[in-house]
Amino acid sequence: MERLLMTLFLILTLNACSQAGNKETAMAGEMPAPSMEAEKMADKDEYRYDDQSGEENRDQSAGKPEVQRQIIRTGNLRFQVDHVKQSSTRVEEIVARFGGYVSGMTLTNTSYQISNYFQIRVPASRFDSLMNALEGEALFVNSRSTNTQDVTEEYLDIETRLKTKKEVRDRYVDILRNKAKTVEEVLKAEEAIRVLQEEIEAREGRLRYLKDQVAMSTIDLEIYEEVTYQPEPKTFKRTFVGRALTGLQNGWEAVVTLVIVLVNLWPFLLIIGVLIWQRKRIFRFRKRNPK
Repeated sequence: MERLLMTLFLILTLNACSQAGNKETAMAGEMPAPSMEAEKMADKDEYRYDDQSGEENRDQSAGKPEVQRQIIRTGNLRFQVDHVKQSSTRVEEIVARFGGYVSGMTLTNTSYQISNYFQIRVPASRFDSLMNALEGEALFVNSRSTNTQDVTEEYLDIETRLKTKKEVRDRYVDILRNKAKTVEEVLKAEEAIRVLQEEIEAREGRLRYLKDQVAMSTIDLEIYEEVTYQPEPKTFKRTFVGRALTGLQNGWEAVVTLVIVLVNLWPFLLIIGVLIWQRKRIFRFRKRNPK
């Protein structure tokens, strides 16, 4: 009887364990795979990070300072004044007051007006102020114009190319000092350095010119004064003695010219002389021996 009870107890215990194992297996089959959810979450986090990074990059790009524009400004101004001489002095004073200078000046005088042409260089920041100040000297403004030229692209291109060429030149210098072994290698390196140095100097010169034109604007100014018509003065009449001396000089030059011409014609003169001598000889012979 005790054996029967022990057998039944073991059977019930094994059956209960089997059912518990089946339930755990079923529950495990019904649960979604955790790795898939983790991947989805990771994807979402990555997308969120990328989006935030993109916004940060856009913010950084927006925060970058813009490239400084390189602008060349020029102006032309023409107006009438009361007195050119006095106004010219005042123009030079005004230009100096604005930190500029007169780089060229040409004065012309005709029967109807006196004009003075100025080429003025002034710091670009004071260009407009100087134009207005100069215009204050005018009785009547004939013309006024301004022009701007954007050379930013050329400026940046030259700077970039200069940097590159200097780096290449430095590499050739290093080759020449440390790696060139034969005479041919040395000559090739020196030639490459020479060519690069010429290009660098040319571009540096162009860059200096652009910097000067950007920093200092140019104004071409013409001021003029109307005057009463005055005929051109007649040619100065020379004295008798002066004219006589000129005549002697011209006569002597004519003699010299004639002698030079005769010297150049000596072969023809010789032939003519021989012909004349032969003719005279025949004439004398006939005269002595008449028929």
